[in-house]
Amino acid sequence: GAAFNMNRLSLVVNDMYLLAYNVPNTISSNVLTIDKVLLTYDESVDRSDLTPTDPRYDGLYKNIAMVANIVLMNADEASGDKMLLEQLKAEAYVLRAYMHFLLVNMYAKAYDPGTASTDGGIPYVTDVNFEEVNVKKTVKEVYDNMLADLEASFALNSLPDKPKNSMRIGKPFAYALKAKVLMSMRDYVGALSAANEALKYNSTLEDHRSLLSEPVLENRVLTRDGLQAEDNLFYAFSNSFDPSLVTPTYEILSNYYEPGNIIKDHTTVYDYQMGPIYVGLPDIPAWIAIGYEGNSGGMTVSDLVMMKAECLIRTNKLQDGMVEIEKIRIRRLHPDVYVPLSASTEAEAMLHLKKVSRIEFLYTWRNFVNIKRWNAEGTYAETIHRTLNGQTYTLEPNSPLYIFPFPQSATQFNETLTQNY
Repeated sequence: GAAFNMNRLSLVVNDMYLLAYNVPNTISSNVLTIDKVLLTYDESVDRSDLTPTDPRYDGLYKNIAMVANIVLMNADEASGDKMLLEQLKAEAYVLRAYMHFLLVNMYAKAYDPGTASTDGGIPYVTDVNFEEVNVKKTVKEVYDNMLADLEASFALNSLPDKPKNSMRIGKPFAYALKAKVLMSMRDYVGALSAANEALKYNSTLEDHRSLLSEPVLENRVLTRDGLQAEDNLFYAFSNSFDPSLVTPTYEILSNYYEPGNIIKDHTTVYDYQMGPIYVGLPDIPAWIAIGYEGNSGGMTVSDLVMMKAECLIRTNKLQDGMVEIEKIRIRRLHPDVYVPLSASTEAEAMLHLKKVSRIEFLYTWRNFVNIKRWNAEGTYAETIHRTLNGQTYTLEPNSPLYIFPFPQSATQFNETLTQNY
């Protein structure tokens, strides 16, 4: 549902434009909207004034209170199969940690070991008492709580090796989330260990080469069953047909897609007639593959492989890291043009990783969280440029636009919720 609509995150990092809104009209309009602010990277506007409500904020906290916390508060008293109840508790701990992970990465600064203990975070909600004000915690407290929830889940020893469908939680996703949390904390050794643990249970990557077995380009239909997709670790979306109808930016098309990309160059997924109709920009295609159920709000084995690659590169195992990156590339590029990349320095390897990662996680929350993490660390920070109708808009690595405002519906009720930017 709306809790997992990540389009605004994609808009901030210039992965996509608006969803079926005319971009030039939005920019030239006298009406100030969040879309206009984010399209033009306008830091002068107080975005909280333009955010009466926020379905992502409300939806993620609703999942915490109404799903995870209700299970955790009632499972011990419930009658019935104790093993099943323990499994539900273990899943609930992971779900609670994951919802908070998404929230803290949207509404607070990225984790910085030097300042996390004083940086403003988000409330970490462990009850279902709606009358009580949940005090805003620091970023460090939020991360400590997420790790504690994950450890509580592992301690129950009841997560399945493979969940019965990808909207349920098993060991692969729990370890994947632990890896994500530790990566955010710059613990690459710990993150690598967790990613490797997850890969023991699921190492299946989506493979686009199978599309090429159909000789006629127009007949190549990109499909994916979200619930059953083998590479899904946890499946979450706002529309089942995500990412259909979204449009990549000029910069993504020219700077990030590699020549020979199977979806872009060897299928009709990108519709160059519909794109300009949707967003009012020439030569911008729309992704249209209604039968493809992308995982915009969850995680896949691609997350594990890219995390493993980065952890290896950052712990001085460059070539091992490059091997992981190639596992993705070989499944995305036409065999006629595929050539493995090489790197002799960490900086070169990270450049390759960032480029491959950007397309692999297009139209999901991952690019926003990764870029924000790299920016906070500094070594691989990036300044984003978006050029529209001859005008270039710039997003600096330390821009407040990387921190979303708490909605008025929350700040009016909870006075500890001061904005984090």
